[in-house]
Amino acid sequence: MRSAWIESRKGQANVSQMHYARQGVVTEEMAHVAKRENLPESLVMEEVARGRMIIPANINHPNLEPMAI
Repeated sequence: MRSAWIESRKGQANVSQMHYARQGVVTEEMAHVAKRENLPESLVMEEVARGRMIIPANINHPNLEPMAI
């Protein structure tokens, strides 16, 4: 599911969802969570950046479906 999403970020030093959220970047995983949870993408990004929402999305497990916790 996420293989193509992960490919574009391979080789970068930090690939965590929090890292991208703090830079103001909405990742494909964040967009997926927003659609799944019926939330605005910006809200998901802001909550991840603040540490109030996590998205388990380890690049070594590309078959996991991203979800909000």
